[in-house]
Amino acid sequence: MDYINDLHRIEQDLSILDNTSYDTIEEANHCLIKYDKLKDDIILIIKRVLNDFSCSFSTKERIYNQAIQVLTNHLGSADDIQKYGNILECFQNDGMITKEQLNHFYDNLDIGRWR
Repeated sequence: MDYINDLHRIEQDLSILDNTSYDTIEEANHCLIKYDKLKDDIILIIKRVLNDFSCSFSTKERIYNQAIQVLTNHLGSADDIQKYGNILECFQNDGMITKEQLNHFYDNLDIGRWR
């Protein structure tokens, strides 16, 4: 699997959605559904790479960090933070990621703009 290319494609798709204006509520809601699916796809990439025994630890770490960067750059609400934080906390509880990797998610949140 080419995780880096998949993340790059998702990031491009998210950027397109970020820069698109919508004329109707229906169009905006359709965009939100696409946006949520793309963020869920990032989580799937994280899960796949963590379970990919052909990847070295350093490769997994690099892809995880890039995935977290893409994800946190596109979280737009407290609900998103709770949803994806809970998923990553489950990964940590299951031993898939370390406490430091979980903290990397929280440390990369750009919530200062909400203050």
